[in-house]
Amino acid sequence: MNDYLECNYSKLMIDIEHFVKKTLQEREIWNDFRNKLNHLIYEMDYEYTPSLCYSTYIQAFLELMEECSFRGKVDEQKLDEMEYRTIQQMFARFERKAQRELDSFISSEQRNRDTLLNYLENLIGHYSRLLFIRVDLSYWKEKQSEIDIRVFRDDVQKLIGFIQDGDTCFKDIEGYAWALEQGEEKGYHCHLLLVYNGAARHKDYYYADQVLKKWEMITQKAGHGYNCNTKEHKDQFRSLGKLGVGMIHRDRPKEVKNALNVGMYLVNPEKTHQSLRVKPKHMRTFGTGTYQRSYRRYRSIEA
Repeated sequence: MNDYLECNYSKLMIDIEHFVKKTLQEREIWNDFRNKLNHLIYEMDYEYTPSLCYSTYIQAFLELMEECSFRGKVDEQKLDEMEYRTIQQMFARFERKAQRELDSFISSEQRNRDTLLNYLENLIGHYSRLLFIRVDLSYWKEKQSEIDIRVFRDDVQKLIGFIQDGDTCFKDIEGYAWALEQGEEKGYHCHLLLVYNGAARHKDYYYADQVLKKWEMITQKAGHGYNCNTKEHKDQFRSLGKLGVGMIHRDRPKEVKNALNVGMYLVNPEKTHQSLRVKPKHMRTFGTGTYQRSYRRYRSIEA
């Protein structure tokens, strides 16, 4: 058994989800089922926090834990005696709820997609040129055991606060958008889009790099990131005719189309496997800056 204090919180949630799904799919008890069940139950028994909101399949697992508990502690004998079929039936009661949860996620992502598209089109229509910067923010793998969903939330909120203040590397930002996800390898991570006034800012690689350094500072070096505005990255997408970061000119439809596609990556209804499995109540997973339209400067765009 691993030391509970070294538990990778994000990975634990995903492992539990996979365990529940596999148990529902297999007709007969699968290899290593009991060992995996015992491991996950004792990990979750240590990690469970009543104030957090868990996804449906995590809730199914929590109900199993409750069923096998005595005076708030997991009863090993009761757990060992529970039949595989009984556990399957318990998990199966959550399948319809899980489907509704999935449908809700897809609908929410589509609404967010529409919101972001409208937001970016307004910004592009307002300025003749804008500097688009994309970074992905995550944590070093060896540090993920120190990062639960609340730490991740707080780190992102600090970063958004810096962006809204508009100081240092965030000066001359005209718009921004962020989306929070959870992956098997990356763990908790944030996709961030920053849009600068193209008349005031030109060095896209530099500003993206400064954002990564700010994230490193906020996370006390537990975090790192990926700069999508490197020359290598841009050359790769330029060769494919899909470059949508760097300087974007309103009167160049191909650039505008590519920039909008870059933004849409943040809110993709198909990325259901990247949804958060646990979060504090009322925690947002997507957001943009505010846009105030100026009729004097606004121009229509064609993408």
